[in-house]
Parts: sequence; C-alpha cells; structure tokens
Amino acid sequence: MATGHRIENHQSVKSGGKLFAPNIQSDLISGPVTVSMGNKTIVNHYGGSYEKELSDSDLEELKETHRNKSRGEFEAMMESGGKGRKQVLLSERFIKVSLTEGEGDEDSNATPIESEDLFEPLAGQNKTALTIVTEGIAGIGKTVLVRKLIYEWATGTALSEYDFIFNFPFRELSLLSRDKKEISLPELVKQYYPHMGKCGSILANEAIRTLFIFDGLSDGQLEVDFNEHVVCRDVNGVVTFGTILVNLVKKELIPSASIWITTRPGAKNIIPPQYISRRTELKGFQDQEKEDYFHRRCQDQQLAMRMIQVVKKQRNLFAMCSVPAFCCILFSVLETVLKAGKIEDEIPQTLTEVYSHFLVHLILFQEEKLEFVKPDLQVKLLASNRDSVFNLGKLVFEKSGNQSPQTVSFSETELTQHHIKHSLVCGGLCKENADASYSFVHLAVQEYFAALYVFLSFHNQKKNPLGKGFKLFEKHSYSQVCKEACEATFKDGKNHQEFFLRFLCGLGTMKSQHFLKGFLEHGGNIKEKDDSTKIAKFLKKTLQTNIPPEQTINILHCLNELNDISALDEIKNAFKTGSFSSGTISPAQCSALAFLLQTLEENYKELDLSLYNLPAIGIKRLLLIANYFTGVKLSGANIRDSGLKILTDVMQRQDCKLQNLKLDGNNLTHKSCEQLVTALKKNNSIILLDLADNNIQDKGVSLLCKALTDEQCSLQILSVGGNKLTSSSCGELATMLKENKTLVELDLSNNRIGEEGLRQLCEALKSENCTLQKLGLNSIFAFEFGIMGTYEDASGAEILCDVLKSRNCTLQSLQLAKNSFTQKCCTNLISSLTDNSTLTELDLSSNSVQNEGIAALCEILKEPNCKIKSLKLANTKLTSDCCETLAFNKTLTELDVSMNELGNNGVERLFSSFKASDCKLEKLRLSKTGLTDACCKEFQPTAAAFQELMDLDISHNKFTDKSIESFFQFIWDCANLKTIRVEKNRFSANGCKKLQELKKERADLQIVGLKT
Repeated sequence: MATGHRIENHQSVKSGGKLFAPNIQSDLISGPVTVSMGNKTIVNHYGGSYEKELSDSDLEELKETHRNKSRGEFEAMMESGGKGRKQVLLSERFIKVSLTEGEGDEDSNATPIESEDLFEPLAGQNKTALTIVTEGIAGIGKTVLVRKLIYEWATGTALSEYDFIFNFPFRELSLLSRDKKEISLPELVKQYYPHMGKCGSILANEAIRTLFIFDGLSDGQLEVDFNEHVVCRDVNGVVTFGTILVNLVKKELIPSASIWITTRPGAKNIIPPQYISRRTELKGFQDQEKEDYFHRRCQDQQLAMRMIQVVKKQRNLFAMCSVPAFCCILFSVLETVLKAGKIEDEIPQTLTEVYSHFLVHLILFQEEKLEFVKPDLQVKLLASNRDSVFNLGKLVFEKSGNQSPQTVSFSETELTQHHIKHSLVCGGLCKENADASYSFVHLAVQEYFAALYVFLSFHNQKKNPLGKGFKLFEKHSYSQVCKEACEATFKDGKNHQEFFLRFLCGLGTMKSQHFLKGFLEHGGNIKEKDDSTKIAKFLKKTLQTNIPPEQTINILHCLNELNDISALDEIKNAFKTGSFSSGTISPAQCSALAFLLQTLEENYKELDLSLYNLPAIGIKRLLLIANYFTGVKLSGANIRDSGLKILTDVMQRQDCKLQNLKLDGNNLTHKSCEQLVTALKKNNSIILLDLADNNIQDKGVSLLCKALTDEQCSLQILSVGGNKLTSSSCGELATMLKENKTLVELDLSNNRIGEEGLRQLCEALKSENCTLQKLGLNSIFAFEFGIMGTYEDASGAEILCDVLKSRNCTLQSLQLAKNSFTQKCCTNLISSLTDNSTLTELDLSSNSVQNEGIAALCEILKEPNCKIKSLKLANTKLTSDCCETLAFNKTLTELDVSMNELGNNGVERLFSSFKASDCKLEKLRLSKTGLTDACCKEFQPTAAAFQELMDLDISHNKFTDKSIESFFQFIWDCANLKTIRVEKNRFSANGCKKLQELKKERADLQIVGLKT
C-alpha cells in the first residue's frame, strides 16, 4: 500500500451488527496507521510496522502457551552444594525474604511490604503503568524473588492483572549486545521467547497488560543514559539495548507497560528518581527464616538442629545468614564438617573460613569423591589444583579491575588459555550462562577468588597485584598489602569492595594459612608468624579517625575476620557501664554500637538510649536494631516523627522482640500515632507504651483508642500524660475503656481534661465492662479555681468519690498528686474508701490532706475491707501530731511522707509506733522532713521492727558524721535493706568514706548520694 494512501468506505450498520471494511489483505502494514470510525479513532501511536492483530482465540491461546512455558522455566532453581550444583523445585526451597518500601539508609522511611503487594500502586499513582526498582546486596535473593513471582503468575496465584510477563537478565543482555549492537523490542522478546512469534501487535496494544522485568542492573555492562539517548516511540524501532530500557522507563515506548528492575545498591542511582513509581529493598532472611532454611535444606532434622546451634553460637555468622546465598554456602560447609565429626575448634567461625572450607571441600570431592580426607592428602590435593586456583583468581582480578562490583564472566576459551581446570569451574563454583560463558554462583565467591589471588601472589611470588611493588631490600609484609587495600578503599569512599577487604584480611591469619597451605609453594614450612596482629593494629587506628559510619562497619567486619574483638569489647564495656554518657557519641560510634549489639551472644532486655548524648542520625542507626531487645527507652531523645517511623517499621518485623516502648519527651505528634496504630495492628507483643510529655494532642489519642479497641491489640500500659489533651479526647477514651480487655494502666497526668472530661472517664470506670486497674490523674486541672486560687466548686472530687464507691470499680491504684485538693476534698475522698475493697495504692501528694485528713484515713485503714498497701502523702501539710496515728497500721508496705515538717519529734513518734505494731513496711521515704542527728537514737532500736524494709530515703535532711555509727548498726540489723538514699545531707568526705566501707561489707546494698 502506498504511503499516505487514504481509504474511504462510508458504510453504516445498525447497533449490534458487524461491518468488515476496509478489507486489507496483508499481515503487515507500514505505518503509522490511523483508523477512523465515526467519532472514535484507533491510532498506532508508535508508527513503524503494524502487525495484524491476533484474534481473541489466538490471543488467549498465546497467553496460555506463554504461561505454560514460563511455568516450566521457573518452577525449578539451581542450588550449590558440597557436591556441585543441582536443580531443586522452587516451591521446596523458597523461604520468605524481608522486603521493605523505601531505601535502606538511616534517613529512610522504609515500610515492610509483602512481595505480592509489590505491584500495588501507591496513592495517586497510575495503576496501569508502574516502574518498580528493587535493590539488595549480592546474594540477598533478588533473582530468586523474580523467579518466584513469575512462577506464581504462571500458575495463576499472583500478578493476575498482567497478560504477559517477560524477564531479561542484564548479564545475558550484556553478552547478547556484544554480538548484536542494536535490536527492536519484538526481536528481543522473540530472542528469549521464540513462541511469541509476531509479537509487535501485542506490545503495541495498550489494552494488553505487559510487565517487563530487567533483573540485575548492576550485573550488566549496558550503556544506560537517561540524559543523552535516542527517543524511540516505535515498537519496531531498532536501537541499542540500553535505549530500549531508557524509553520503556520514561514511558516513551509502550506507556501502558510496567517495568521491574532489580539491582545492587551501587547501581541504583542510574535511574533518575522521577521515573520510579516505587523503590523497594530486599533485606534478606529474618531470624526465624534463617532457622527455617537449615530445616528445609537438611533431610536429617537432628543435623539441622546441630547446624543451627553452631551458627547461633557464633552471632557474627548468624547475622550474616540474613543473606540467602551465604546460608547456602554455610550449609554445605557445616554439612561436611559436622558429618566428619570435627572438633569445635575446626568449625569455621568467620566469613573467610567458611568460603575457604567451601572451596577446599569442592576440590576434595571432585578429586576423590570424598567430603573429608586426612590432612596430608588434603595438602597434596590442594597443591595439585594450586595453579588452576591461582589462575582463576588472576582472571577474575584482572577482568574486574578490582574496581567494580559487577559480576564477571569468562568463556571456555579463556579457561583454556589461562590453564584453568574445567572441573574446578563446573564443580559448584560457577554456573553456565546462556551464551556458554561462566560466572561465579555468587559475587562473594568471585571476590574471595580475587582476594585469594592477591594472597597467593604475595606468599608464592612476593608480588603485590594491588599496584604498589615492594622496594629493594624492603621487608615484605602481607599486612602492608592489606593496609594499602584498605587505604585505597577508604580514600575512594565507596563500599563495593566490602567482601574483598574482609577476605583479604581474613586470609592473613595463621588458621587460614594452615588450612590453605596446600596452595602455598612452601606450605610445609609456614613460619609461625601471624600477620593479623599488624593488620588489626592498623584497622583499630583507623577507627579513631573521622571516617564515615559505613566504613566503620567495614572495619569491624574486617576485625571479625581477624578474630580480633578488642575494639568491640571496648564498645561493649562502654555500653554496659554507661561511660558513653559522659560525652557525645559520634555517628561512627553509633554504627559500631549497632554492629556490636547484633553480634553479642547475650541478649539485652532494654536498649536505653536516654543515657547517651546521641546525634539524631546516630539514634536512627541504633533504632534499626531495636528488634533485638524486649524494650527500648528513648526518654528525651527527641527522635520526632521521622525517628519513630524507623522504630515502627522495626516493630512490624517478624523477628521483633519488643514489648516495652518508653518514648516520653520526643516531640512526637499525632502523625507518630498513625504509625504506631499500624504497627500495633501487626505486632501484638507490645504491652507498654509511654508517650508522656509529647505533643500528640486529642487527635493522637483518638487514633490510639481505635487501635486499643482492636481485638488483636495486647497493650496493657499506656501513658499519654503531658500531651495537651482536653475534654474532647475523654469521650473516646471512655468508649475504649468499656471495650478493651487488656489495658490495666492508664496515665493522663498533666493534661487539662476539665471536669467534663473527668466525668466521662468516671462513667466508664463505673461500667462492669471496664477492667482498668491503675489510673494516673496527677495535676489534671479538672477543677475550677477562683481568683485567689481557691475552689468555688468541689464537684470534681465528688465525681471521683462516686467512682470509688461503685461496686464495679476495679481500680487498684489511683494517682491524684498535685491537684490542689482542699482539706475538705481530701476528707471526702478518704471517706469514700470505706466502701472500696480494690484500691491498694493511693497517691495524694501535694494536696492539702493535713492532719485531719490523716486521722480519717487511719480509721479507714483499720477496716478489714481496706486493702491499701501503698500511701503517698508527700507535701500534704502534715505535722508531727499525725505520726503516731499513721504508724499504727498492719497493712502498709509503702509510706511516703516526704516534704512535710515532721521534724525529729514526728519521726520519733513514727518509729515508736512502728515498734509497737506488726510493721510490714518495705519502702519508707522521709526526704525533706527536717531531720537531724538528734533523731538517730530511734533508728537502731527500731531496726527489729523493720525486717521487711528494702528501701529507705532520708535524703535532703541535716544528718552529719555524728549519726554514722547509728546508721551503721541500723543498716546492719535491717537484713533486707537494698537501697538507702542519703544525698544532700551534711556528711564530710571522711563520713562518706566510712559509709562506702559498709557498702563493701554488704555487697547487695546500694547507698545513693555518697560524695566520692
């Protein structure tokens, strides 16, 4: 048909009828073509060749064929082992890997997502055309995840929105581009999927949903340039491979298609962020999945348990098992070692030792079909493979230039030219690519061989392949080689040589040299010289410099390979003793601390970051490993909403052990509550949440109430004191208290909830459905004040009295400190306790209780139904006259009368009464009560009555050295006393020294406030 020829065929047809016009007798039309039908126009937007569209039946048949072909291709995967590589079913081996939304650095807002949700669009995004980038380190499972999702699509269990999925490994595209510089997209599809035939019309049809997967961007060597490239909108346009990718991503070519690209972190910035719909990261196995891998891989479950015990004992190995490829190699090594019955010292404990064992076992099995041989035979077999191993390492080193993380490949011709045994390559170290070339099964194996080549070059040839040669008469040192490699990496500022450096350092130990001595030309005469000491000294010196945090982690990894844990021990001791708190911790130290906490064998119960002066970025680094702890304390750390986002993401991890979150004083807003609600729905192990002194306001509490009404929520303790709450939030709190069955403690202190808010709460407390046991209402400003600060109305107190009298009241603890209750209000509250049999703790501190209120209270304490054991009356305008009455009580275990003018006379009366009663006090607080040495004569005789006493506070009084002897005897006679507070008294340095001596004799005693 001539270009530009216009076909007109003016025919009409009734609704529902069929019209065949014009009749074009051709399968291929040169375009672009525009077909007009009334007011509707169908356009071949892309120009070029226009293939005749398939019929509906042919299209469905092709879809089914493609699914069947994909199912057959992706149902199995290759697996490396001590006896080589074998094919296994994907369904039998696949174990879930952690996938997050967002990038993995400290400032990220990464959110855990499920792999089946990977192609769900975010709010406001176009559902029909997404560009997804998934990054992850080498061996983390990117390719396996790709295979798994394609297989699930082919079996109809995932990604059903797509009609066709095409997968193109970048490594194969790079090889293909050597022979064919330019290609069209349909030709590329047919290159991988011959059954697709004429697929141009399918690709051009916007109604057909297509997903293109480009796996391993970092593995390829294609030229991908988003700034300077040919714009291609023609499906059949012939361009370079990189140009096809760029135009697909930029939606110039097939705008309706979705794109999924996987890459290692080093190559993620090749694609400009404005073209990415969603950025995700693979984190690898979590703790449970690590164990699942060994169970699923090993038929002998007893052997699997032994492997897990060995790995867990070496926490650094257990941490590295987050990488599935490392698990695979470690399994092969442990299977051989444990079956051979080797002693514990011979079990590999570092990354270098694991890979060295892996290589040796492969060679032994290839040569003798044995997994274990005697040492002499092992040396002989390794020596016979020395040249092949050296030459393979040299080939890798030279092809990679030791500058790039890209996987290298080599042909069979190159193997022959370099005198490398074919059996060495094909025995489990490498895999064969589509173009008959070979590449290592894992990037870490490639970098191990590069490091091994440098190691053997030094020991066998006295050469340094890294660039610097040895000067004449200079003493050769392998530590110098490692030093130069580290300096080059640190100067470069990149981390793509992480594995290489770790292997290079690890090969410097005597243990490695003895194990690999068959590769050394003078292996039988290894000098008893360990280069690891010098290497470690250099690395620890580098730790003291101002280096980026990422390099800090690299150095610590290298020190692990050298079995040098002294640097970690220093950090560990500083963490345990709290010595970090004396100064600001640098981001590098935070990174080191995070690394340490992941590798420690002991489990810390609480990650207390409130002790240290931490930078914001340091806090965020440490929050990333909060899942290792049962509690995290961030009091006053000012993490803000962005920092909490990291913590809530950690909370949603399957291996998260967190139960207690102390987040008071962090400038959090209602946005943090949104994040917490999401996390609480997925994590039902959180039992304590302290959000006091933040800024969540009523909106934040409203969100939390919704979470607390969820049946899955297991929160038991909630503190939202000091959050600018008003009466508006109390209605929802009241509703929540009637529905929630787990919350036992609620603190609303320091909020202006008003009388109306208090009334709503108390109505809930009287409900038979409310199970709350502890309520904090300190300083809630619930009552109206007159001009002079006196009450015009005491209705608020009456509301509380009504609750305490209710039969449905389950409160065991009520905190009402600093509410400026008058003496009348206090008396009314105390009187209401007559009918209460549940309350065990009452705090009326900083209210006007006065002696009259105490008299009424003591009468109630004598009642058999009264259960009060803890009574806090600090700063309640008490005098010595009430002390005698107060002491005659047989149920109190805690009494706080601090900040009252009791004086010596009051304490003498108090102690005299204690001697006459059956005293059960465990805690007694007498701080700021005006005591002097004159009252000490009462201490020693009263000791016999204080046999249950564990905590005594006599701080902020006027005791001098004259009272020390009396204290000595009193403390000695109180066998259960654990803590005594004496700060702000008038002890001299000599007096403090004497008290310290007593502490030496009572190792279980803590004396707080001694001057040193």
